[in-house]
Amino acid sequence: MTDQTIELLFGKIAVSCGFITEEQLQSGLVEQRNITRDGLESPVPHLGRIMVRMELLTEEELMTVLAIQRENRARAEMSPAVRKLGMTLGELAVQRGLCTDDQVHEAIEEQAKLERFNLFFRLGEVLVSKGFMTVDQVHNLLRSQNISILGCSNCFSKFNVLGYKTGMGIDCPKCSGAKLEAIEAVTSIKVDAELDETGKPRQGR
Repeated sequence: MTDQTIELLFGKIAVSCGFITEEQLQSGLVEQRNITRDGLESPVPHLGRIMVRMELLTEEELMTVLAIQRENRARAEMSPAVRKLGMTLGELAVQRGLCTDDQVHEAIEEQAKLERFNLFFRLGEVLVSKGFMTVDQVHNLLRSQNISILGCSNCFSKFNVLGYKTGMGIDCPKCSGAKLEAIEAVTSIKVDAELDETGKPRQGR
């Protein structure tokens, strides 16, 4: 994905969040092209930073859009094994009476619909967003599959880690600035990636 495509996607997310209009997005892109053409700054500022300067976005809105963009890029790269894991979670939820088959199917359909708009969410996240399950219920199902949610205190990234045991000392793959730690009070099941017990991204089989 080129830098231009990534920044255009940034703009589309900002529009879909209601932070800016299509016209304001175009104004920001024109300003960025002018800076590039005239060689006014090197490197050329990120589109979001330009739009903050133009007072089209606030700093908080900029951070929100960047966070959504990071999540979507991570989810777009989910391996077949991770997708299969989501299906297993749905089956477990039905077996334990936490939701119905119809609710799981509805969540899967919603997941597929969102993917058509380049919005990628794990099945557990969709089940929670639709009110079919709670965060605690999904977290407990993940733990029953030997999956722990670990967090980095340095960059605040979160990961699903298969087979984690206390004291493993896994480095954060995002920033390498801290060891990942188990999150006890889970308030959200959104994570940046799926890792194995060595801290490497889980691959499809």
